[in-house]
Amino acid sequence: MAEERFLYERISQRLLEQIRAGNYAVGERLPSVRRMSALFGVSVNTVMQCYRQLELEGYLEIRPQSGVFVRPMDTDVVAPPDEARYPLLPVEVSLSEQVLEYMALHARPEVVRLGIALPGPEVLPLGRVMQVMRDVTRHHPIEAWDYIHPNVNSPLTHQLARRSLGYDQPFAAEDIIVTNGCMEALTLALRSVSKPGDAVAVESPTYYGTLLLLEAHQRRVVEVPAHPRDGISLSALEEVFARRRVSACMVATNAQNPLGFTMSAARKQALVALSARYQIPLIENDIWGDTVYASAQALPAKAWDREGLVIYCNSFSKTLMPGMRLGWTVGGRFHRRLLELKQLSTITSPSLSQLAMGRLLESGFHARHLRALREALYRQAVQMQSLVLAAFPAGTRVTLPSGGCVLWVKLPDGVDSHELFAMAAQADIHVFPGGVFSATGEYRGYLRINAGNPVTDVIRHAVQQLGDMVAQQMAARSH
Repeated sequence: MAEERFLYERISQRLLEQIRAGNYAVGERLPSVRRMSALFGVSVNTVMQCYRQLELEGYLEIRPQSGVFVRPMDTDVVAPPDEARYPLLPVEVSLSEQVLEYMALHARPEVVRLGIALPGPEVLPLGRVMQVMRDVTRHHPIEAWDYIHPNVNSPLTHQLARRSLGYDQPFAAEDIIVTNGCMEALTLALRSVSKPGDAVAVESPTYYGTLLLLEAHQRRVVEVPAHPRDGISLSALEEVFARRRVSACMVATNAQNPLGFTMSAARKQALVALSARYQIPLIENDIWGDTVYASAQALPAKAWDREGLVIYCNSFSKTLMPGMRLGWTVGGRFHRRLLELKQLSTITSPSLSQLAMGRLLESGFHARHLRALREALYRQAVQMQSLVLAAFPAGTRVTLPSGGCVLWVKLPDGVDSHELFAMAAQADIHVFPGGVFSATGEYRGYLRINAGNPVTDVIRHAVQQLGDMVAQQMAARSH
């Protein structure tokens, strides 16, 4: 595994050096996959992963039946943040009323759902999951009826433990606590390492659900700038850690929502090293980790955790069935406290979901499904990015995520995404304005769009309508 990652990163770095040196010009075709495979003495699959990742990062464009080409870098990539604009000071969070208002529209069946980050049912195996649930209730009714206590190992926790085989410190089934979705895992983690009034570091922009969680539990937030390709600024985070301004850091290293980045293995290692140096816990939200398109890059930061300071949180809500409400956490040195909090709050998690998920993992079905899901989400994200760039006025920038299904859209100067939300709602289109991804409302000029559904004529029309609305805002401001 380590050798595969080394080859992957070495080839990617060599290609980047050639592109940056101008040896391959914009629009020029790169060597074929087979030629690169022979040149470096690696498999065709390894070369394809390199090309795919560099495409996700905005350097290349893969054209079916034509080849791989260098793409212009200034047309569709959101610029990195100006780190000097971030004060790195604790602030209060008060977003709940706004976010609840923006979420409510998703419940209306007539709207075009481009707001909530979720793969559509068309790309999730609803039929297979329901079949397994029926089989479990038919053949194991008592087990499905009874509690599965969080301190009891199960087929599910045994299967989950196998994921850590390649980690520096693999975990066992008894190290896993099953939760009611990833949000409960994050809640338990937050409560185990901080208290009301404490400050917690987060990426900026960050998932609004993280901010709501901090608000609900009376924690303040320190926003640390994040690069759209590289992730959280490690230098800024070290400054925060060194000044002892936070009790913990909540971070996503894979397919982060909303920026879509996946941190490199080296940066994940450096992040864990920072946590160990300053003895500040990391709460890792890896809910999108299984959807990283280049799956060889999807190891979490937890994989390099030797001191038990990384509390790992995940869920099957984004990859299988959100209604199962099935998540899990590995608490490291905080395991006992997490277990206590779990038993004092929700006691346990639904037995039927755990039994069914254990079967889906044990049979190999989930792994096969993930391969198909990654391909579908990547295809949909590329299509949606093209639609947005074609429909929106000049000056629009769109990041293509490394996994998951959300696009982070930089609107032309002067356009307000919160006004755009109101205009779109009147047309039965649901999007998420950028301001709620920061406690300070920093990103009003940005928009998050879900690409989790297959592109249809309805979606094409909705995106064109959004583009027209952006143009209307620009015209109104020019008068």
